[in-house]
Amino acid sequence: MEMNDPDKLETTLADGRRMTLSLPPTDAWWAADGINALRAVPPTHTGHGEAPPALPELPALPPEVAYLGLGA
Repeated sequence: MEMNDPDKLETTLADGRRMTLSLPPTDAWWAADGINALRAVPPTHTGHGEAPPALPELPALPPEVAYLGLGA
């Protein structure tokens, strides 16, 4: 990749992986600047949030209903 390629953006992530973003040609007025219109956005959250609530316990299906899934 050329260093000044206006259609591609390449970066290295914190863990060492490289990521390339390329945008296809378009007639959209809002994308006329290509990757030059992109800007870095700082993260809004770090870490993990609260754990979701546990799923409710459901009663087990009777064997007759389970057999229906086997095509018997």
